[in-house]
Amino acid sequence: MMKFDAVIIGGGLAGVTAATILQQSGMRCALVAEGLSLNEAPRKAFRDAGGTVLAGDRVTGGIFDGDTLKAVRTEKLGDVTLEARAFILASGKYFSRGIVADMDRVYEPVFGLDVIFDPDRSAWFDSDFSAHQKFLDFGVASQDGCALLGGRRIVNLFPAGEVLAGISGAEHDATETIRKSALAAADAARRI
Repeated sequence: MMKFDAVIIGGGLAGVTAATILQQSGMRCALVAEGLSLNEAPRKAFRDAGGTVLAGDRVTGGIFDGDTLKAVRTEKLGDVTLEARAFILASGKYFSRGIVADMDRVYEPVFGLDVIFDPDRSAWFDSDFSAHQKFLDFGVASQDGCALLGGRRIVNLFPAGEVLAGISGAEHDATETIRKSALAAADAARRI
């Protein structure tokens, strides 16, 4: 087991933003970043502040105790878990597999969190390519900043960025919206 104050899942804009803020505020943080990122400069700031980056690794599941996430497992660490007081899920949407769609549903693949989506698949998109596409709004459900699992709040798991319902990187103000969600998640994690 490796212990941290916070574990951030996702190395994109939301994940790196939240991780850097938390690490610079004095929290000991790990950033699990599966894929490549265009945010290498911010990731460097996180490392320079003493943060731990698990690059090329991915979270495969969590260990829950009631309404609290205690630890996560990663593909590369095997039996070694990452334990923390707070977790931020910033795994992105479809392209990064933070949200997955199949023929019948849209789901969050790591923890099985509640996802807001329209069950009528024919309503997922508009045939007019330039129109707003409804599937871009699908994402993890949250209440008071906490992710929902089976309708109950996970009190120390805070979704941020495009994984959240209602946030889409295709929108004109996406960067600012994603950044604000990361700041809110970091603020919630600091209060744990």
